[in-house]
Amino acid sequence: MTPVIDALRLWNEAHPEALPHMTDTDTPRARRGWREPIEPGLYRSHRTACPSSIDQRPGRRCTCPFTLVVPGAQPTSRRQITHPGPVGDARAERRRLLSAGRPAPAEVNSGPETLHDLARDYFRTIAAALAPSTLKGYEEAYVRSIAPRLAHLELTEITREIVEEWISGILTDQGRHAAWKALACLRPMLRRSVEWGRLADNPAARIRLPRATTTAEESAHLQGARRVLDRTQLTQLLAACPAVRVECMVRLSAEAGLRKGEVIGLRWGDLDLALRRVTVARTVWQGRTDGRTIRHVRPPKSGRPRRVALPEGLTARLADWYAESVIEGGTAAEGWVFPGRDGGPMDEGSPNQALERALRRAGLVDAHDRGLVTWHGLRHGAASHMLAAGKPLTAVAMQLGHADPSITARIYSHLLNDSMLDDAVSTFDPAASTETLRATLGEDA
Repeated sequence: MTPVIDALRLWNEAHPEALPHMTDTDTPRARRGWREPIEPGLYRSHRTACPSSIDQRPGRRCTCPFTLVVPGAQPTSRRQITHPGPVGDARAERRRLLSAGRPAPAEVNSGPETLHDLARDYFRTIAAALAPSTLKGYEEAYVRSIAPRLAHLELTEITREIVEEWISGILTDQGRHAAWKALACLRPMLRRSVEWGRLADNPAARIRLPRATTTAEESAHLQGARRVLDRTQLTQLLAACPAVRVECMVRLSAEAGLRKGEVIGLRWGDLDLALRRVTVARTVWQGRTDGRTIRHVRPPKSGRPRRVALPEGLTARLADWYAESVIEGGTAAEGWVFPGRDGGPMDEGSPNQALERALRRAGLVDAHDRGLVTWHGLRHGAASHMLAAGKPLTAVAMQLGHADPSITARIYSHLLNDSMLDDAVSTFDPAASTETLRATLGEDA
């Protein structure tokens, strides 16, 4: 234990009031409206600002609307209807709709409405229900892949054949991943148009992408996207970091495996340097709304906090950064570990710029004078080094925050080399099996 860490622990014990604590506004339920079940097919859709979305206490009197699940126009389909309440009227309305049976398929509007008109209404209605990062992905897929080819078409002109030709062009020009994202955006958009009565059926329903094939060019692209630094290069990069702050940011991803948004979202109260642990409780995502840059503080990607281990060297450097930033610099002990100029979370472009400068200073650039690794490549390198050293797959998955170790195995399968198979089947070698059995039964050798 270094003297700085000891001093930090003693200061924390003497000033417990300065340590940050997670409030209700830091939890996932405070940022997502709660859907309170009343009875099968009847729910109350509490708004984000409603107290019920925070404590999830049922039966509270509020003005939030009800959601009725009733039969749709097509066999086996269902539709959701919003009812303002009260609950008695909502029950009566649902009983009326159930007794009325399935409505006749809605007639298509005769007005010349284009796909762009539908997209404008669609994004406006789903904006409040989706996470900002998800909404951003949909908007990017629409602008990049859907709008250039389909936005000018009237809804009645969009047929199954046109959709299949469009998806084939996306596969050829942009690749399978772009086609998957574009189809994931277009399909629910057209499904919503059916529910609104603007289309009779969904021409993008049940479209399947062809089986993925990896060409030599795509393989080279994937290898470039997954490029990681070896241990020598990582040492060079850390030596080129101009300040303790930048070094700590880089090492949190390159050694502890944190995502960039999780590094930005760290608060000092999340760190327990005495135990060499950090609680990843939030991530910061940045987007633009009405021309303004807005930083969204959200739960981690998994939806719940996780505990992450810290190497000893990184722990010591974080203690040095605490002494420089808080004790000497006077920043808030309950504040952000890496604050921006305004005192809030730093801009999401700041880590990228700092990494690019450090890579250039270390000489770790390619033939095009670009850095050898991206910020996400630092996290990928952390997992690669752990698995290459033979660390258990489940432990690496916990460190990375993967909900299922199979995700880790699928992404890093190229590191699970053939020698690990010998370790797996060595359990059944005669000597090892005998000793293991005797130890299990408690017998003497």
